[in-house]
Amino acid sequence: MLLAVSLTATFLFSSCENQNCDCEEAETPVLSAPGNIIPVAAADTLYKNYGNSRVSLIELAENITDEGDTIVEGDARYKKATRYVSFSFSKMQKYMAYIEQQADSADVDVLELRVYFGKYGDNVKKKDEKNKGTVFFNPAAALEQADGTMDTVSFAIVNTAGGKKAVPVGSILNNTLIEGEVINAEDIESMSGNIGHSAPPPPVSSGDF
Repeated sequence: MLLAVSLTATFLFSSCENQNCDCEEAETPVLSAPGNIIPVAAADTLYKNYGNSRVSLIELAENITDEGDTIVEGDARYKKATRYVSFSFSKMQKYMAYIEQQADSADVDVLELRVYFGKYGDNVKKKDEKNKGTVFFNPAAALEQADGTMDTVSFAIVNTAGGKKAVPVGSILNNTLIEGEVINAEDIESMSGNIGHSAPPPPVSSGDF
């Protein structure tokens, strides 16, 4: 009898291991807070420090007419400084997965994800983005430079005759890509990510920074 019970238990346990059943749900591992997490109060201090020291300077510089006159706050032409840029969380997950996939295809290790500050110009599709501040992302890796040294720089991926290759973005912008090889624009895979939503103050509600 004891042998029969043991065999039955063994069979059931093996069945659960070999099949997708609901015998026991896998426990989701609990992650500890990463080292870059800061207190909410500290984040609020950073936000206020920026507002108190940078915003007025940006708005002063941005609100000058071509004739040199100052545009005062309250004027319909007055431009407020960008205070945050939001990105869809699901789209960011897809972006991270994409750059990891492309980096693997070029056999390069992503060391950093850099955030660059930028500004839209006059010719934009959305009128509310005209001359607004924004940010864009680009992964960075340790790559060989023109002088033979190694440096961690933002990269793009180029489709060459020998396969995919990660190259410094500077080599594309400065036309110093690959000696003796012609690279067409369609062979360059950008890793730069933007298309977020920027907003000036005041915040949407009192529940934000």
